[in-house]
Amino acid sequence: MWLLLLLCSSLNATEVYQWFDEDGSPVFADQPVDTTAQPVQLSPASNRYLFNVKRVSDGDTLILENNERVRLLSVNAPEISSRYREAESGGIAAKNWLQAQLKQGQIYLQYDNEQRDRYNRLLAYAWSVDGTFLNEQLLKQGLATLALQPPNLHYADELIAAQQQAIQQQAGIWGDKAYQPRKVSSLDETAYRGWHRWRLAAKSLSQTRDYWVLTVDNKVSVRIAKKQQKLFPVMEEYLNKPLEVRGWMSKRGDQYRLFVQHPSAIIVLD
Repeated sequence: MWLLLLLCSSLNATEVYQWFDEDGSPVFADQPVDTTAQPVQLSPASNRYLFNVKRVSDGDTLILENNERVRLLSVNAPEISSRYREAESGGIAAKNWLQAQLKQGQIYLQYDNEQRDRYNRLLAYAWSVDGTFLNEQLLKQGLATLALQPPNLHYADELIAAQQQAIQQQAGIWGDKAYQPRKVSSLDETAYRGWHRWRLAAKSLSQTRDYWVLTVDNKVSVRIAKKQQKLFPVMEEYLNKPLEVRGWMSKRGDQYRLFVQHPSAIIVLD
């Protein structure tokens, strides 16, 4: 704590180094104590740190100079092609846009409650050196979709509003034929993969130990973790109404499941 106070009070007085401990938490000091330590600069904005960027991996992922992989929080850009998958429509556009914002080779990062994901990537909000909030702009321009993941909700309101603007303007993927809503009746072995907008109606409500289960039919259900229940309206409000559920569907046996972490992914249609 004393070090953070010192950093805030003497922002320009000394060089600051950062590395990560065994738990993945950032450590700061005025000397490069660890062999992986990298110099960073504190931004005047609270808890933002300046890093050098080696390259952009895709529209929501970049690699820092110290080889740390950073996943931009709360956004999901279309995939680009790799040996594991085919390119998704809009993936190259998102990557090119992000590269253009980082042409100076530096970026400000800010963490939320969780600093790493299960792949050990850093999770962060990002700003270009000219102050552009990159997570927000990716959504506002329709280059990515909203993917809020509690407890990382610090900028939830701003990001929800950014996506809503893109939807209203049919910007980017929202005007792209590949991202138009699909009926769950179109499900098959290949059509369920990837991020989609699913049109459905939940006929009944049940629960397991960990989830509320909105059952659509004998093969499809929407699952909401009970630990996130306080973020959602009363579950019965979703029953017998036309819904658009946005996200990734998983398949287990002959059952298809949509796991929803935040109410912004469920839209009650008129």
